[in-house]
Amino acid sequence: MTTSYTTNLPAKQSDRQRDFTTARAAQVSADRPFKPTQLTRIDEALTLASKETGLLFSVYVGTLGAEPRVTAERLFDKLAQRHPAPVLLALSPAERRLEIVTGGESARRIPNRVSGLAALAMRASFTTGDLTGGIVGGLRQLADAAGSA
Repeated sequence: MTTSYTTNLPAKQSDRQRDFTTARAAQVSADRPFKPTQLTRIDEALTLASKETGLLFSVYVGTLGAEPRVTAERLFDKLAQRHPAPVLLALSPAERRLEIVTGGESARRIPNRVSGLAALAMRASFTTGDLTGGIVGGLRQLADAAGSA
């Protein structure tokens, strides 16, 4: 049995809100939504969360389709074949959807309430256009709740 927390993500930041403190980089393509430095931050957060907790943390960013929960649970099932305690953050920015899926050991260590709070924190970062920061913050929050192995 899996548990899942679902939330709709906020709309994109309006054109009126701009960050004038840093230079704008070239737009990232749809098939590669992250810059190398952002991927490094996410990878480090995934590695640290998994190492500290003994759970397998994974992030999926892409289309979740008409049934986002079903898609996320299918992805989670693939992880569960490799590890007894996976945690999946499935994110579809274009569809404004976020699914946090746990099961078995990970569901016992990360209650739905904690997943909901992590989703709210992630959503706050997504609202300001910080996809990477939201993912990293959510991973940290879930790992903190799970505790050490």
